Amino acid sequence: MDQQTYIIRFDEISEADANRYAIELRNMILDASPDVEVERRRDNPSTLDFGATLVLILGTPAATAVTSAIAQAIGNWLLRHRGDITIERENGKITKISGTNLPTNQQLKLINEILSKE
Repeated sequence: MDQQTYIIRFDEISEADANRYAIELRNMILDASPDVEVERRRDNPSTLDFGATLVLILGTPAATAVTSAIAQAIGNWLLRHRGDITIERENGKITKISGTNLPTNQQLKLINEILSKE
């Protein structure tokens, strides 16, 4: 089965906060949709943490309901923390999303577009 892979990083925060945010966002995404695989990954293999980067793995094509639920979970996280994240697609395309400078409806639209593209 084909899959779509996305990497989510938390921008301009401490490693401790990034780890905490990764746990929280992972749980929010899994609560929103059990049809997605979400793994934590370490960017630096020499650190002792479990990883502050999230890897989302979706089946292809991901159903619209699944991508909408995931986008809503990420949007809710951004709204709560007013933070910035980077979403990288497996083709290398990188999109930065700001929870402070972008209205919520535009965040959701952008996240949906990222997750819906093959």
